[in-house]
Amino acid sequence: MHETSIVNSIMRTLEQEFEREKLNKMKAIHLKVGVLSNIEPRLLHNAYSAYHLTHPGYHHVELHIESTPLKIQCEVCNHITDVQNYRFICENCDRPSKNVIQGEEMLIHKVEFED
Repeated sequence: MHETSIVNSIMRTLEQEFEREKLNKMKAIHLKVGVLSNIEPRLLHNAYSAYHLTHPGYHHVELHIESTPLKIQCEVCNHITDVQNYRFICENCDRPSKNVIQGEEMLIHKVEFED
């Protein structure tokens, strides 16, 4: 399950970006996960829960995961299309496009802290 290493990586990133005092005030982590990112939100939540067994200092921090839809940008007409049923076809000119502009990412979108 690669979600465990993803959770470890997220927490390492936050520990590098913020000082310990700030991390102690962390309330929530908000992620954006694309549908093509090969990350299963349910498994990521499970891995995050398991992380608390060895890192109890973050047990109060909530994890929120937003799935981002798949979008392409047409190379011919530049139109942005929401991909439905994995049909990578521009809705404007009906041409196929492989230019994915959203849906493959896994981003730390926002981190909430207590006042």
